[in-house]
Amino acid sequence: MTDSDIISNFLKSVDVKSNEKVFSEFQLVLKVLRYPKKQIVLKENQIGQFAYLIIEGAARSYYLHNGLEVHTWFSFEGEFIGSLRNHDGLPSRETVELLEDSILLSFDMMRIKELMKIFPEITNFIYPVINEYAQFLEDRLFYTHLKSAKEKYDALIAYQPQVLRRVPLTFIASYLGISRETLSRIRAK
Repeated sequence: MTDSDIISNFLKSVDVKSNEKVFSEFQLVLKVLRYPKKQIVLKENQIGQFAYLIIEGAARSYYLHNGLEVHTWFSFEGEFIGSLRNHDGLPSRETVELLEDSILLSFDMMRIKELMKIFPEITNFIYPVINEYAQFLEDRLFYTHLKSAKEKYDALIAYQPQVLRRVPLTFIASYLGISRETLSRIRAK
């Protein structure tokens, strides 16, 4: 699939093609990027200008605590990666690294903020993305504080069944807040 096809397919999916001016302006903030596994697309404490949609591939997000990586989420095709804090010019609290060779659709968030002032219909695309992320965070807080390790594992597998095939068990254990040995026991049941 060509870069042009990827951008065109995305724009069709968010229905901005109905307004030719919005379509042409929105195309200018999008760029297709191809990165290898282990590429860091955002570093902890960095202010990033871009958000990314995973077209192909997978990513992880983590922060360092006492020298250890603490995983906060995993993303796959059709999901966005980046930091909402960057949207407000604040540094990211997390590092985002690719788990596989990936194709990403990059969004210049500063330019999108400018376009939202000119074309309010762009908000119809941005709002659902932010809303989905807010729901994800609420669910994550709920499961982190109120559920057992087994229940957290079951919820992760239900939400992202491909995680076991595409993410190292050490990262999954970190995400769940348990040891790898405890994860092995849970999986064995």
